[in-house]
Amino acid sequence: LIEHTLVVNYALNKYLFYREYYFRPYLNSPMNKTTDSTQTQLAAACILLSVADADEILEEKELITIAEILKEFFSIDESYVKSLMQNAHEEWKNSTGLFQFGTQLNQKFSHDDKLDFISCVFEVAYADGELHYLEHHTVKKIANILHLDKNELISAKAEIESYLD
Repeated sequence: LIEHTLVVNYALNKYLFYREYYFRPYLNSPMNKTTDSTQTQLAAACILLSVADADEILEEKELITIAEILKEFFSIDESYVKSLMQNAHEEWKNSTGLFQFGTQLNQKFSHDDKLDFISCVFEVAYADGELHYLEHHTVKKIANILHLDKNELISAKAEIESYLD
């Protein structure tokens, strides 16, 4: 068990390094706080939280990953991210599901933004070192709501998994 944990931690750290220095700079069209509404940012945060919470275990690694993604994806500062995360947690707890958040993102995101975002969703799903079947199911639902086809989802998953190997 200890050896497995060390391997998972090594793979996760390797992936986080790769994401920070190689993957993130090449996002097709990073979002910007000045053009994206708070509602769009809140919807994205809620969707990311839904993935982290899918297995009913909200881990610190997942929350840190979500905060980093929001900061980078929307070009917002850390204090704003903390506020956004708190609001998103409340919003997610009181919501009836993913559809309302996906609808918001469908209205505001381009197709390239959606592809970038589904990669971010997979980052959250793998933040604890494994893809739980409930997280995978939630990712599939999100991709469906965002009108991404199966091949695009498979490509995003394969890309993230390749960084973990």
